[in-house]
Amino acid sequence: MHAGSKRVCPPKDQAETPVEREACSTRTTLSNLTFPRTDPTIIVAVLSHDSKRLLLGRQKRWPPYWFSTLAGFIEPAESVEDAVRREVWEESGVVLSRVLVHSTQPWPYPANLMIGAIAQAASPEDEVIKLEYDPELELAKWFTLDEIQEALKFGTSGLGDPAPSGYKEGNLRLPPPTAIANQLITAVVKGGFLEGVTPITSTGKL
Repeated sequence: MHAGSKRVCPPKDQAETPVEREACSTRTTLSNLTFPRTDPTIIVAVLSHDSKRLLLGRQKRWPPYWFSTLAGFIEPAESVEDAVRREVWEESGVVLSRVLVHSTQPWPYPANLMIGAIAQAASPEDEVIKLEYDPELELAKWFTLDEIQEALKFGTSGLGDPAPSGYKEGNLRLPPPTAIANQLITAVVKGGFLEGVTPITSTGKL
């Protein structure tokens, strides 16, 4: 029943001479109900300690100059915040302090829920990029917010799609507005998301 998510006892046996079955609780209760599997993943826009740069990464198979936010699966018994810190460190070597959840996006290909966050490093020492921990990324790089703004205006496209009109070859390219990666990047550039939150300083990590 329910497109395969619930199993119930049939009212009659499948036999040459069908016989009525006894009462079964599965016909009237929520027992034997299976919920579709969802695999939670994190995706994060990483700010520098001074909030003037954004960390992005790229995989080797992506088009030239195309970068995106870092992402990865949440492991069993791991919080969203810990998953953000671990994935960013594994993929880039950057050490994060504050992590704030921004938004989410279901990605049913096949069964993911992307949990978007904005995070920040606490000091210049935490921002050193090291790619030796995980071979997933070809390159990770800090971009200025001016570079990000230019890319949001002229360099967004789907993965593998041609660059839009106005794009200058060699400039940064980013995911389209339909992607949560773009929404996280846009939130950082517009500012205001961290308003009212105690600033991170190089002398102390939150």
